[in-house]
Amino acid sequence: MAQAASVEIRNVNKFYGPFQALRNVNLHVPPGKVTCLIGPSGSGKSTLLRCINFLEEYDSGEIRLDEQLIGYETPGGRRMRPRRLRELRRDIGMVFQQFNLWPHMTALQNVAEGLERVRGMARAEAQAQARAALDKVGLGDKTQNHPGRLSGGQQQRVAIARAIAMQPRVMLFDEPTSALDPELVGEVLSVMKQLATEGMTMVVVTHEMGFAAHVADQVAFMERGELVSAAPPSQIFGAPTDERIRSFLRSYHERNAFEV
Repeated sequence: MAQAASVEIRNVNKFYGPFQALRNVNLHVPPGKVTCLIGPSGSGKSTLLRCINFLEEYDSGEIRLDEQLIGYETPGGRRMRPRRLRELRRDIGMVFQQFNLWPHMTALQNVAEGLERVRGMARAEAQAQARAALDKVGLGDKTQNHPGRLSGGQQQRVAIARAIAMQPRVMLFDEPTSALDPELVGEVLSVMKQLATEGMTMVVVTHEMGFAAHVADQVAFMERGELVSAAPPSQIFGAPTDERIRSFLRSYHERNAFEV
């Protein structure tokens, strides 16, 4: 595993026309730790996540991987050159709600493809590294299966293998279990827990409050583009000081009969 990196988010704002999606967001993600972003739908969680690897261009503020500014040459300056941005993104793995696998490729080919095209590895080396990544997520016996012959949980684990095979320094997860049937959620969360115990820096947008409560080192609650609070899970779930957090958790309890 590559050396874990920190993520520093400072006074970040993001607009879509007149609509402000992120409002002066400040968040420190320590290296080797797990930060879960929670909050109502539309609160800016996924937007913030996508700004970290500059899939969304933030309008002001700074996002840094360790000390390296992401997306811009200087704060408030011109956009980073595409080649430099591609190099920087190699250190950031991302797993989406949808699996985004190539249907005509096997699991092994899906994972090896980026290693060959982005890392420039020879095919044999790329496939060896891809096999190791698939073993890591418990799919060593599915290397020759196409996505259509895999369950949703298995497809998402292939997507995770594809990301970790690139040896990123940070992993971003955008509601990785939201498209899965309930009985398949556990197998994906189990892989994510394993990555957490190995010291991977992770930022996870999730509605899985149990995962956030028991795996995260820090839970950040967002509402209407604002980061309301970032604190240890025991505080967010056990003694929230903000009424917006209490209201969100009450609503979650009522829907899911969840108990911390």
